Amino acid sequence: MIEERTITFVKITYNPVMDFFKEFFIGEVKAKTLIIISPIITGLFNTRFSIERLKRKIDNDKILTYIITREPKEDFHRKAIDILMSSDFTEIRYNNSLHAKLYICALDEPIFAILGSGNLTKNSIEKNIEIGMLIFHREQGRQILHELYHWGGIRLRTLKESKVVKKINYRRGA
Repeated sequence: MIEERTITFVKITYNPVMDFFKEFFIGEVKAKTLIIISPIITGLFNTRFSIERLKRKIDNDKILTYIITREPKEDFHRKAIDILMSSDFTEIRYNNSLHAKLYICALDEPIFAILGSGNLTKNSIEKNIEIGMLIFHREQGRQILHELYHWGGIRLRTLKESKVVKKINYRRGA
């Protein structure tokens, strides 16, 4: 008899961006750090989780947020970045070679992340066929989260191709 084992540290999702934001906005966790890696970002206007709402949560909860995206060429991308730039808690970097999509929420260590195909766009949430893995901080998920956090928060962020456009203007405990 083959024993079935339930995997509790990862969930396959077909709407990765929406599922990440549900965990982020509605879940029990109050984040200290947020990492958003998406080549394209839009305002997500007329959606449940707009960039304006994200910016308010970042500011209200004082979440240090690291955003890596491509340099905006389109107006919709530029408008979303302008909203995020208006926060004292965001660092924004441009890397025009970026194709990866990764979203990480962390306290003192990463708690959950999405690794998948979804850009931070309305089409990704409402129209496109997407897939992703929602990874939780339990069992083998802990090691995976630490690897993703290191890759996105340190390695990709500090590549010379990831140009700093805006630094965080807030210091904890200051």
